[in-house]
Amino acid sequence: MDSATTGRLLLAALLLTMLGTAPASALAWRTETVDSAGDVGYYTSLALDGAGTPRIGYYDGSARALKYAWYDGAGWQNETIESTMGVSGGPSLALDAAGTPRLSYLDGDNVDLMYAWRDGSGWHLETVDSAGNVGYGNSLALDGAGNPRVSYSAGTPKALKFAWHDGAGWQNETVALTDRPPEFTSLALDAAGNPCIGYRDNSEYDLKYAWRDGGTWRVETVDAAGDVGYDTSLALDGAGAPRISYVDWTNQDLKYAWRDGTGWHTETVDPDGGRFTSLAVDGAGTPRLSYLDSSSKDLKYAWRDGAGWHIETVDSAGEVGLHSSLALDGVGNPCISYLDGSNGDLKYAWAVITPPGVTAVPGGPVLPTDTDGDGLCDDVNGNGRADFADVVLFFNQMAWIAENEPLEAFDYNGNGRIDFADVVWLFNNL
Repeated sequence: MDSATTGRLLLAALLLTMLGTAPASALAWRTETVDSAGDVGYYTSLALDGAGTPRIGYYDGSARALKYAWYDGAGWQNETIESTMGVSGGPSLALDAAGTPRLSYLDGDNVDLMYAWRDGSGWHLETVDSAGNVGYGNSLALDGAGNPRVSYSAGTPKALKFAWHDGAGWQNETVALTDRPPEFTSLALDAAGNPCIGYRDNSEYDLKYAWRDGGTWRVETVDAAGDVGYDTSLALDGAGAPRISYVDWTNQDLKYAWRDGTGWHTETVDPDGGRFTSLAVDGAGTPRLSYLDSSSKDLKYAWRDGAGWHIETVDSAGEVGLHSSLALDGVGNPCISYLDGSNGDLKYAWAVITPPGVTAVPGGPVLPTDTDGDGLCDDVNGNGRADFADVVLFFNQMAWIAENEPLEAFDYNGNGRIDFADVVWLFNNL
C-alpha cells in the first residue's frame, strides 16, 4: 500500500471517528426498475411520504394481484395486497399523515369497489360499494383527518358516484346519473374537504367537472369539442381552482383545462398526442404533466410557464410511460411511476436539479445534483440521492472539485473555499 493510499485511509478513519456521534437549473432524470417479476406495473399510482420517499400501488398482470412497492433507503421492496380476486381497475393510492398506505381498487371478479390499508398487523380489505357493477375509474383522496373519500363509476344504475367513510362505515351517494357509465374519474378535496371530481361523460363524450357545494352536487361541462375527456387527471391549485389534463380523442391531442373567474379555458399541450396523463400543480401554481407520447411511445414530462408549454423526454427505452403517475416532492422535483410495456416492468423516474456549470466528478457516474433545492450539490456522485457515498467521493476529490466545479455549488459551509469543513457539513446533513 503506497503512502498516498495510507494517508487517505487514515484521514477517512479520522472522519468517521470525528463524525460518528454528530448528530436556473436543469432537470437530471434518473430511472430504475421497481418490479420485474412478470407482467407488472399496470394502473400505477404514486405517492410520496413526508420525507419524499416513493410508494407505489399497482397491478401484477401475471399473478392477477394488487401489489404495493416502497423504497426503504437501500432498494425497492414490494408485497402482495390481494391475489384472490381479479383486480381490473385502479388502484388509487394515498398516504395518511403517518405514511400509512391506503388504496381504493376494483375487484374485477365481483365488480365491487374495494378499500385496503396496512397497519402493524398487515393488510386489511373491506368492501366500499357492491350495489351492482361499481368501482371502475376509482380515485382516492384523504381528508385532513385521514378519512378516505372515493369517486367512481357505477354501471347499475349508470352514474358517477362518491363514497366516504364516516368512522362507523362506508356511505355513498350519486353525483350524476348518465346514459352510459362515466370513465376516468379523478378526485381532489379542497381546503374545506369538499370533493371535486373531473371525469369523462361517456354519454355525451365530454369532459365534465363536478363539485359538492354544501349538500348539493353541481356539474358543468369543461370541454365538449369532439370526443374528449380520456385519461382525466384533476388537481387543485393553492386557491382551490381546478386544473385538468386529458386526451382529445378526436384530434389525438393532449390537452389541459383550467377554470378562473371567467369560466373554463382549454389549450393543447402536445399536438402529437398523449395517453395516461397525470397532473400535479406546484406551489407556484405551475401545471406539470407526465404522459405517454402516442407517436414515439416515450415517457414525456411537460410544464407550462410564461413562455408556454415545455416538453422533455424522461425515458425512451422501448414503449414506456404507460399508466404514468406523477407526484412532486417537497421542493417541486417531479417523480413518476409507470409501466415499461416492452419488458412488462414497473419503473420509477425522478428528476433533481443540477446547477449551471456543474460537471461530473471523477468517480461519479453522472452529473451531481441538488436534491433539496438549496443550490448545493449534496448528491456528488449523481445517483439522485444524498448518501455516504457522496461524502467519500467528495473527500477523495476535494482538490479536483476546488479546481473544476463552481464554488457556490460545493462550498457547503459557505466559508468561500472547498476544504475539510465541507466534508463535515456534507456528512452531518445526509
